[in-house]
Amino acid sequence: MEIQWPLVLFSLLAGTGGSLFAFVGLSEFLGGSSKVRDAGSIVAIALIVLGGCFSVLHLASPLHAISAVTNLLSFSGISIELMLLGANFVVMLAYILVRKRSNATTPVKVLAVLGIAFGLMLGFFCGHGYVIDAQPTWNSETLPLAYLGTSLACGAFLYGTIVALKGDEKEFGGKLGVFTLGAAVVGAIGLVAYVAFLGIDAASSQALVLWGGVVVLGIVATLVISGLGVFGGGKMPAIAVDVSGLVCAFVGGLAVRSLMWLCATGYIDLFSHTVPSVMMNI
Repeated sequence: MEIQWPLVLFSLLAGTGGSLFAFVGLSEFLGGSSKVRDAGSIVAIALIVLGGCFSVLHLASPLHAISAVTNLLSFSGISIELMLLGANFVVMLAYILVRKRSNATTPVKVLAVLGIAFGLMLGFFCGHGYVIDAQPTWNSETLPLAYLGTSLACGAFLYGTIVALKGDEKEFGGKLGVFTLGAAVVGAIGLVAYVAFLGIDAASSQALVLWGGVVVLGIVATLVISGLGVFGGGKMPAIAVDVSGLVCAFVGGLAVRSLMWLCATGYIDLFSHTVPSVMMNI
């Protein structure tokens, strides 16, 4: 099946934005710089908006997005994604405004908790909408796990990049590298699980995508780079660790989403031949 690039970019950009904001929310509890939280919040909301723009492009006409908005309670894959996009946008915007206009800590922490929850849910449900019987190679919970894991790894490295640019090394009590490594491990587990579900024979039909994108960059490189951030003894500059990790994690995220489309086995290309109303269960 042909790769649907708007959907690939939507899920990875929006998922990364949600995961980035989850790290912003964690910073409220584990300690960190307000400058980093401000910058992270702005970047996260920009990624959510950009991802939302890409999500509209796969509908034959942008006007079809109106149908999705007016049928949110259908709880189809698209409606859930839209609800989570909206929830993340509202929480992120509220968090920015409350932090700027109030010194009260309780509302900020409540919004931080909501941001963590909604941000991680967005990454997961961007993949869960594809878990359908009509596509046997998608019909596994390992797929949304791979979506969440790659988004989480990207969000972690992006947060580290912002920290490095702001010159603050005390994020998360100086343990940000450990959390980044944990995110990279979750990403690797998701990738391994989905490839195992597909089977090496089927996945290897797309050798460059599998071995180059998913395995070498998405799994090995992200784990090695995140490990250097924790155990490297500062031999590699933090900005180099996080930027290179972000690039590798992002390519790995693109690769697994591309692999999903390339290995699809459905009888027809649903996203090219069915009307949007059917896709949205309306």
